[in-house]
Parts: sequence; structure tokens; C-alpha cells
Amino acid sequence: MIESTPANENANPDSARGTATIDTAAAIRRYMQIQREIAQLEREKEQLRDVLAKELEGKAPTKWHTTVDGKPLVVTHQLKTVVRYDEPLLRERLGEKYAEILEIDGVKLRKNRELVRPLLMPVLDRVGSPAAARVENAIRTGTLTVDAFRGAFQKTVTPYISVRIETSPPVKPVTDMPF
Repeated sequence: MIESTPANENANPDSARGTATIDTAAAIRRYMQIQREIAQLEREKEQLRDVLAKELEGKAPTKWHTTVDGKPLVVTHQLKTVVRYDEPLLRERLGEKYAEILEIDGVKLRKNRELVRPLLMPVLDRVGSPAAARVENAIRTGTLTVDAFRGAFQKTVTPYISVRIETSPPVKPVTDMPF
């Protein structure tokens, strides 16, 4: 058996460490193997992309049709330029004109949602979506009733699995390893 640590509120609180069955251990082992294979494939894909980009540079149109191993393919290649600005330096140099070069940044909006929410209130019905946490809070505080939501939503539960290598040794030594 392999030792595991329950990490959620549904886990058995009486046991600091659980035990996985051999079938579960095999699934976890294969899952981790696939994670390593995907990482390796991503690295290889990046290397091949670089080789192809260098080989195709100036020799082929950005989109062309070819056949490899009897299979018709469409190959598209182009250079993508990413520019990262030193924002504090530009803010200092440009002063009030800094706002002229800014565009809405979705990542920054999410990070600062509570800051911009009051400013977006006049258009929130067009740019916002219901948020489960806000719905739950409105029902809990009595601002809204459960009846207002009956039949007005679909709930899907998708499993989430995370497997990682433990970086600290287990509390109790693991001796009965099936692999």
C-alpha cells in the first residue's frame, strides 16, 4: 500500500494519513508518468518548433500546403513578437500621458476586481457574470432568496486531480510499497 495524506474536509479526520489501494496506487503512478511524458513532449515540441521556424524562415510562405507520409497538411508559421514594458519607468517618464498608451488588461482586472467593481457598476450587467460566491453570500445574508435561483442555473461537478512528488518525508515511514 502507499501512504497518502487527506487534504480536504471530506477526508477522515481521525486518520492523519490514509492508505491507497493497489489499484489507486497504480492509477496515481500512471498519472504521474503521463505528467512527466507531457512535460517531455512539450519540451520536444518547443525544440521542433524552433528547428522548423529556423528551417522555414524566408523559404516558405507563412501558410502552405504539403504532404508528409501521404497525409495532406497545412503548415502555418509566423513570428510572434511579445513586448514587455517597464511600467513603473514609463509611468514616471510619461506622467499624465501614461494613460494614453494603456489598454484594458484582463489579468490586472481580475487581480484588482474589488478596486474596479464600483467603477464598473454602471455597466456590470453587460460585462459581468453571476459569481457563485456572491450568490451564496447574498442568500446567506438574506439579500436574496433561494427561490430566485430555482431553475435558473446548471451545476456541473468536474473532478480535479493533482499529483505531485512529496518534498518532505512522510510523518510515518512507508514500508509496504506495492511498486
